[in-house]
Amino acid sequence: MDNYVSSITENKILKIRLERSHKKNALTEKMYLELGNLINDSSKNPDINVIFICGGDDFTAGNDLNDFIQNPPTDANSPVFQFMLALTNCPLPIVAAVNGFAVGIGTTMLLHCDLVYASKSSIFMLPFINLGLVPEFASSQLLEKRTGYLKAAEMLMLGNKFDAKTAFEYRLINQICESEELLRLAVDSAEKLATKPRESLIITKSLMRRETESITDRIEFEAQHFIEFLNKSSTKEIINKLGKK
Repeated sequence: MDNYVSSITENKILKIRLERSHKKNALTEKMYLELGNLINDSSKNPDINVIFICGGDDFTAGNDLNDFIQNPPTDANSPVFQFMLALTNCPLPIVAAVNGFAVGIGTTMLLHCDLVYASKSSIFMLPFINLGLVPEFASSQLLEKRTGYLKAAEMLMLGNKFDAKTAFEYRLINQICESEELLRLAVDSAEKLATKPRESLIITKSLMRRETESITDRIEFEAQHFIEFLNKSSTKEIINKLGKK
């Protein structure tokens, strides 16, 4: 496992684990390539409903700086950007379990996940400004939408560390967990998602990720899908079963 990424599919869940603990799961070009391929492949797999991502003692310390210097991204085809596109364009719900360090892309990637659980010991940081860099992974836009301009400016312009309590207040995570409960709670949500109809999950996520439009236009767009799904035999079967209870 020279790419330090492991994966297994169980109960319609693709479980991805970063396995470079001796470097706090700092990401290399090979790791980005593997992550992007796993996400893209699972998106096309009808037997997978959910993607679950975790680390061990640390989620990820961000880019491995030595690898980053030796293999800098040069264009949109670079593995890091391909990973970003795979994650943000993934039609399936993505659940993340964060422990320890979540630095740089370890934080910005959470903006593209659908459910995020973090342990009390989690440490978040967006250090781009400290490295003479600029925000990535659409964080300059998504953070402002999520937290408001002032909080986004605080995170991106100061580049300070912040804890799980702050991440929760800034609406970056769903829940703070005890370290020993983190995986159980996160996997439990992934398993609940995995039992839902795959097509319904995909359309629900796509609706929530659409750009802002008028309420009337959104009602009409939702109605098209609602009527389509209402006429599916699988939906009728579910409704009939519930109606008999």
